[in-house]
Amino acid sequence: MKHKNLAVVIVFLFIIASVTPMVVGHNNIELTDKSLNPNSNGKIITEPIEEPTDHAWPQQGYNAQHLGRSPYSTADNPGIEKWRFPVGEWCDGSPSIGLDGVIYFGSGDAYLYAIYPNGTLKWRFEAERGLGDFGSHPAIAEDGTIYIGTKYGSYIQAVNPNGTEKWNYWVPEIDTSITIGNDGIIYYGHHDGVDARYPNGTLKWSFSTEGFVQSTPAIDEDGKIYFGSHDYNIYSVFPNGTLNWNFHTGGWVHGSPTIGIDGTVFCGSDDDYLYALFPNNGTLKWKTEIVGSMRSSPSQDEDGNLYFGTTSSRIICMRPNGTEKWHFGLNQGDQIWGSTAAISDDGTIYIGNNIDYNMLGGGEIIALNPDGTEKWRKILCNSVLESSPVISEDGVIYICASNDLIHPNGPGNLHAFGPVESNDPPETPTIDGETEGQINEWYGYQISSDDPDKNPVSYFADWDDGTTSGWTEDFSPGVVCSLYHRWHEQGNFTIKVKARDTFGLESDWAYLEVTMPVNQQTSHPLFNWFFERFPNAFPMLRYLIGL
Repeated sequence: MKHKNLAVVIVFLFIIASVTPMVVGHNNIELTDKSLNPNSNGKIITEPIEEPTDHAWPQQGYNAQHLGRSPYSTADNPGIEKWRFPVGEWCDGSPSIGLDGVIYFGSGDAYLYAIYPNGTLKWRFEAERGLGDFGSHPAIAEDGTIYIGTKYGSYIQAVNPNGTEKWNYWVPEIDTSITIGNDGIIYYGHHDGVDARYPNGTLKWSFSTEGFVQSTPAIDEDGKIYFGSHDYNIYSVFPNGTLNWNFHTGGWVHGSPTIGIDGTVFCGSDDDYLYALFPNNGTLKWKTEIVGSMRSSPSQDEDGNLYFGTTSSRIICMRPNGTEKWHFGLNQGDQIWGSTAAISDDGTIYIGNNIDYNMLGGGEIIALNPDGTEKWRKILCNSVLESSPVISEDGVIYICASNDLIHPNGPGNLHAFGPVESNDPPETPTIDGETEGQINEWYGYQISSDDPDKNPVSYFADWDDGTTSGWTEDFSPGVVCSLYHRWHEQGNFTIKVKARDTFGLESDWAYLEVTMPVNQQTSHPLFNWFFERFPNAFPMLRYLIGL
């Protein structure tokens, strides 16, 4: 009888366990409860989490040490933009690459985007605030959970691989990416210091600093955490949140530390020095003047060489002992601002540059050979560029960029550079504009073409008066390009426009017939008789009446 009662109790407990909400490990369904944290939205998640696979570029600097070195080659990457994905606001953050090559990035429109490798939308998740400022990356956990930090009234949020929310918590203003440790603990900086949270979102500890933290934490193999602060210090903190050491520099520490292959901690400061520190006690190994601030992480190749850009118009390669190996000179006024270099397995270095930063000259991506010579470069936007490039398993380079709000290409785009297996030409453009007008008057024509492969397209217009527009800049497919022209002679003209994708394939011509009579005509016989008798008289009067 006792065994029968025991069996009933076991069955009853099993039923209760099956239907009762629980907070379980980060590899399973997770529930949040406002009783655990009054700032949580208390979202209950009912969607299963996908099984993990390797992520091509899961967080800032590729890994928790911020080495910035990919195991994948870009030797076959021609440096041609294969597609771009436009969003509705600025796009100052950086992408990360997860399962099956899906790319994740945030925008000022408060959406986290998940994009397939062919440039089409998988899903988008509406966050609590805008995303992707100061070049920050989403972080992807082993189980596929995506962690994001918002701006302007910050939240830390976890998103399931299917685009549903897992949990969120309000936190002080976040100015960094999120770093994930080997144990799944997540770390991020904010205006009061650095927080550590468990994968279920609950707070593990907070570490306070005297200045706000824009430096994304790095984690060494022993679990110690390293970051910089606006209080001029580089910090090392034990996994339990207590201070290991701090090293005082001569300026703000915006950039994030890199943990080198031998454990050395590398970090730049606004005092124009790059520091190399011993990890155990924070004593100085060496420091090198870099003539400019470094507001990103140095990336390290397999030989220990460091690669980084500065605000003094240079991209530098530095040996492990702190001596310069080479530098690539940029134009005067150019600045590397927030973009961390990505190093491919073939040794190519990719980085974002701000063209004439103080005059908002635009932003570009630059690819350098291992010896510091230029491989290729392309202008991406007409505003600042803080995004860091990332490298996918198939060698495609992704980077975000922002335009001003009135640019026809839109405020922000995710750009993809790489080879294609096949390609079709753009569709025949459409032309919209005036078909009748007056000579010497400006007229605008709106040109648009779609591309079956989502390649960016440029346009060429022949105005049928001996002049052309030349090839325009690249536009996202389907985005309207406005071209302006005026005719100086009366007559009938046939405008011809064609589109060309970034791989050089051209569309068929599109045509629009335009008639341009004179500005004004007079049929008064006295005027006609007068100008016939005196053909060179009164040139100003002739101009005013269009004869």
